[in-house]
Amino acid sequence: MKRIPFSQVLKNASIDLRREYDRLYALFYVQRTFIGTKNSYSLRDFCASYFTKHPFRGTCISLEDFDDFYGYHFEEEPSEFDIDYLISFCEYSFNLLFYYQTPNGSVPFVSENLPIQFYLDQVSMVIEDIGYMKNFHDHVIDFVPKDHVAISVAEIIDRNLSYRVIEYNHHTMKGDINRKKTILIALADKLEPLRLELKNINSNLEDDLFFLFNSINLRHNNIDPNGKHYAKTVSDMKNDELEKWYDDVYQMCLLAFLELDNTERENRVKKLRKDIKSNK
Repeated sequence: MKRIPFSQVLKNASIDLRREYDRLYALFYVQRTFIGTKNSYSLRDFCASYFTKHPFRGTCISLEDFDDFYGYHFEEEPSEFDIDYLISFCEYSFNLLFYYQTPNGSVPFVSENLPIQFYLDQVSMVIEDIGYMKNFHDHVIDFVPKDHVAISVAEIIDRNLSYRVIEYNHHTMKGDINRKKTILIALADKLEPLRLELKNINSNLEDDLFFLFNSINLRHNNIDPNGKHYAKTVSDMKNDELEKWYDDVYQMCLLAFLELDNTERENRVKKLRKDIKSNK
């Protein structure tokens, strides 16, 4: 039998989501580390001991209270398991532990024997392998699918909107019409003063995009029969159909921002073209 190089075996192997979950679950809940000579702690125990120091705890008085309030109950053998379950657990455990990092990577409250950094690195590798990325906002880290177009737009748009551009792709957004609507309205407001500039660049995109802003229950109430902007076609849409339109608008917004950002580049190309011709 022909030998397959070890590097090729690793390259060809598809990630096993359930195995990755089992590994992380064991590291977080099961594996224990002795601190001193008598007491042993799991990472979850550590998080519970110092929970009141977390900036995102709100009014919750313990980790048990936090879990119960927000519905975080992860099972060792979940009866229903998918990628969203894995992502939720990664976000939960990563955020609880990430707070205890200082800039130099040390843990200020307990012995360095606890494998906190190892666990954070493990989660980061899993997230990277499944094509997700970190998204930071208000002391909290979300994991969202890597969308290179969205990333490019987030880098050129103002900081108040960059998080929301990335957030649109978060798994909890699926089916949440109202949250998606809020983001799209914010993007529409950002594009409004740039509308004429966009029209000069791509008139079809400008026309279609602002038609959708005003016609599918985003900036106007298009589903109230008594309203002046009522559109029966939109009012009759099921939520999943409307959500597809919202997703289309999101993609069109990304394209619009990239088109606008490209104008300076185009002008520099024109100048270079002119300079080359004049110097022949």
